[in-house]
Parts: sequence; structure tokens; C-alpha cells
Amino acid sequence: MQNQLILASSSPRRIQLLRECNISFKAIKHSFNEDLIKNKNPVKLTKLLAYNKALSIAKKSEYNKMYVLGVDTLVVIKNKILGKPLNKEEAKNFILMLSNKTHRVISGISIINIEKSIYLTRKSISWVKFMKINEKFIKYYLDNNLWEGYAGGYAIQESIFNLIVKKIKGSYSNIVGLPVNVLYSMLKDINYNFVW
Repeated sequence: MQNQLILASSSPRRIQLLRECNISFKAIKHSFNEDLIKNKNPVKLTKLLAYNKALSIAKKSEYNKMYVLGVDTLVVIKNKILGKPLNKEEAKNFILMLSNKTHRVISGISIINIEKSIYLTRKSISWVKFMKINEKFIKYYLDNNLWEGYAGGYAIQESIFNLIVKKIKGSYSNIVGLPVNVLYSMLKDINYNFVW
């Protein structure tokens, strides 16, 4: 299966987005330590993380003939990178920061095929504006742990967040965690053989 796409992630959101595109793939959790990359530029950071996630799998002999996809997504407000909240207090701070403001969701996308010397990395940027978030919403959000495991402390695909989104500019799937329009463009550029 040399043409098979390998997703260097175990993210349920990325897996679901790829399934919805009917692209044949196999998901394998990457082995890259993300703390090794230190870069304050969020675009460069997401691209470096995506590349190294893909590379951690592509360089293994059993996968170096396959196309390996690495993705990384960050939430950024006023050049401050919001990662995954460590606790409820940090989650509360994040959601208050995002309240009534526009923030960016930035993804790096990398495709590597070592045998074919393909090392392709691109970015996707979307803008999200939240309405002013009231205390009742914040309490519900914190009490139900809706912040856990998400960059910026929220998941736009969770229906409760549709209540507070005022405006979106750019790719919706990027905000979920995988800009499928950019991925499709990249796959076409490398003459990937879609099996549909």
C-alpha cells in the first residue's frame, strides 16, 4: 500500500474530517516531543510541529514509501499562543481573553514521502470572533470540562460554541483541526492517486 496516506495523529477530530472526505488513510500516533520546538512565531511554529510530527513516522523504514500527513493547530490572540489549558483556571482565563474579540486559528500541514523526496509544508489561517461571553456560559463551560484537550480551550464543533460564534473568516475545518481544502490542494500538487 505505497499510496496509502498515514495520518500522524490520534486526534478524533482529524480522523473524522478525513473520513468525511472519503480519503483512504491509516491513523498512527506520532512520536515527536512537541516541547522540543521553541518558536514565538505561531505560523513557523505550527509548520515546524506539523513537519516533525510527520517526519517521526515517515523516517521509519516500514513507512518511508508512504505519504505521511502531519498537522498542528494553534489558537492565537494578539500574538499570544493559547495552547491546551492545564487546568480550569487557565481555561477560564483563555475564554475571557477570547470573549468579544477576534482570534486566529493557525494550522501547519505537512506531507512527507521519503522515497519520493516529497517534503511539502503549508499553512492555513482562519479568523473567529466570539460574542461577549457571560458568566453563566463560563460556569457551564468549566463545570462540564468543555475545555479539556483543545488548543485555546474550546472545540468549535461542539454545538454549544455555536451559541457564541459571531463571525468566521476562512476554513471551518481548519478551526476543527485539519484544513481539508489545503490538504486536497497539496495532494493534487504531488499527484496523489486518490482511490475514490
